[in-house]
Amino acid sequence: MTAEEEWKLLLDLVSREFGLVFQDSRRRHLEGRLAQRLGALGLESFGAYHRYLTRHPERGAELRVLARILPNSETYFFREAHHFDLLVEHVVPQLSASSQPPLLRVLSAGCSSGDEAYSIVIALQGARLQLAGLAWQIDACDLNPESIAHAREGLYEAGSLRACDEPGRAAHFSVEGDRFRLRPEHRAGTSFFEVNLAVADLEFPGAPYHVIFCRNVLIYFSEEAFHRALSHFHRALGEGGYLFLSHAESLIGRRSDFQPVRLCDSIVYRKQGARS
Repeated sequence: MTAEEEWKLLLDLVSREFGLVFQDSRRRHLEGRLAQRLGALGLESFGAYHRYLTRHPERGAELRVLARILPNSETYFFREAHHFDLLVEHVVPQLSASSQPPLLRVLSAGCSSGDEAYSIVIALQGARLQLAGLAWQIDACDLNPESIAHAREGLYEAGSLRACDEPGRAAHFSVEGDRFRLRPEHRAGTSFFEVNLAVADLEFPGAPYHVIFCRNVLIYFSEEAFHRALSHFHRALGEGGYLFLSHAESLIGRRSDFQPVRLCDSIVYRKQGARS
């Protein structure tokens, strides 16, 4: 078997286990990370690593290592900030008008270090929606257990706050050396757990949700994993629930069970009936 054929087998395994695809420019990214694992395990080729991942008694432990090192964990507070404005100014009022329950349930899928989930909390608090009688539960999940631990700790580097102005930093964070601790009041009502969105028959413990955020995650998925994750979200959303994707992701022409909805200059998606 050639080196290229061995590489293809390894790519197929990564896609099968995690739903992730690494093509063109991202191949170098993957090669660099996997080369570190070859060195740590004393293996000489990607073919040997593939055999380790499929036959070795410790393959499960090594797959958990891959769950930490493969996902793109790039995130920061108030990334694509207009989505949080849409949530508080349009989506929550529409849900409230349709007699939804007073507890707003939101899922941040592929949450990385929790920046998105906590941004949702800050946005809801900033709109003073709790004074209008609204309560909420924000669930957040990620493949990487280290990201989940980071999110629960709530301690961030300055780069995670690059979209926050100085008053926002002072209001929401306390300074600890050269890092920033999210204030406790902004962490209340959040729950973090590990999940692999690419697996079959996934159920979210907090479902049904009114809103799901899954931004800058599906762009790294294979086509099969993409549709599998969307099917998970469709089941997890309550009737008429909303799905927020990034500007680089679109369901138009790809799914019929989510209706595109234009809010201001953005497209979000609303759950339709059961998928055939």
